[in-house]
Order: sequence, then C-alpha cells, then structure tokens
Amino acid sequence: MGFNGPDATDYENVLTLNQAWLELTPRDAALQRGLDGMPVDLCKRMTSLSSSQIARLAKTPFLLFSFRETDEAYWTQTLAERPGAGLFDIRSTEDADTLISAALGFIWQLARRNPYALRVICGATLYWSERIAELTFFELLDAVRATGEPPVARLGRHTDLWRKLLGSGVSRQLLSCHAAQMAALQSILTQATDVTQDKFTLAARSIAVPQQRIARSNETTQN
Repeated sequence: MGFNGPDATDYENVLTLNQAWLELTPRDAALQRGLDGMPVDLCKRMTSLSSSQIARLAKTPFLLFSFRETDEAYWTQTLAERPGAGLFDIRSTEDADTLISAALGFIWQLARRNPYALRVICGATLYWSERIAELTFFELLDAVRATGEPPVARLGRHTDLWRKLLGSGVSRQLLSCHAAQMAALQSILTQATDVTQDKFTLAARSIAVPQQRIARSNETTQN
C-alpha cells in the first residue's frame, strides 16, 4: 500500500500557522499558558525571538504547537464531556482565536484527507486521527473551545529538543538550522512510535521533507 506524505500546500500551511503562533504568543496571555512546563529561560527565549528568527523557526516541517494529539485520555474526556468554559472566556485575543480555528480546520481536513500526513505534521496517533475525522469541523472547534485550554508547545517538556530548536534551529547557518529542525522532526516521529505502533510509523519516518531533499541535492552536487 502506498502512503502519500504532506504536499507542498500542507507545508505552506504549517509554516503560516507556526509563524502566527510564534508572533502571537508573546502578546497573548492565553497562548502563553501553553508554554507552562517549559524552563523559564526557554520561555523567555521563545517570546523574544526576532522577526528573522521567527521566520526561520517557522519553517520547521511540523506544527510547533500541539492540541495534545497523543493524549488519548484527554481527548476521550474532551469529546465526552464538553465542559462549559471556552477559549473566549480566558481572554485570548481575536487573532489568537483565529489562529486556533485555522489550525484546527487544517488538522481536521487533513485527518479526513490524509491521516498519514497528519502523523508527520503533528505526530498524531491513528486513533486520534480517526476520532477527529468522525466529527464535523464545528463539533471539533466547539469541543476544543469548551476545554478552555490553549494549544501547548509541542513536546514542551523535552528541554533538549527546544534548546536545539531555539538555538541552532534559528541559526543564520542554513545547514545547521535545517539539521536541528530535522532532528526535532525525528523526535516527533519517535514519540508517535512510542505511543502506538501502527502501519503508518515506518513509512512516516522515511519521508524526505523539503529541507532534506534540498540538503541531499546539495550533497550530491558537491560530491
């Protein structure tokens, strides 16, 4: 069976969403709550990136923020209970609400169109992709708003990963920058493997995302 990875349009959406999240988080209290659990120095680093550093980090080929896709217990409760508080009740800005809605819309359509690509872009389990695909977009948006919880930094407690992303991952040296981002992608896919073993895993880990293809092309030329 063949597997279709994320296409160019998917990566364009990832870049745009990452850039919006990185730009909005420093000035949005609700989004800043999603950094809880990260060391203080990394939180400060995250919220003080220059525009050029944001532009480079946004090119990381997966969503830098997460809706807790691998937490099956959280999503079972979220879809079952629908508590009363909503994102608008925790004083997120209009721009942040737009970002959250746009990200969920992107994830939802990808879960229906190509759950394998969703595995690569946000480390989603097959279980989570199937649950999301069963919902209408409004139902998904309503369920997430009802939790009152903002998206969180992906693998935010993995200090080494974020030190690499916020160090080499924003470097002007493109090869160093891409290498750090590819290492982070490997961590995302490894986490997905640890959560559940399924037929998507090995294929996902073999994908050559745009930065990898460029690097390999450069190596071939140099050789």
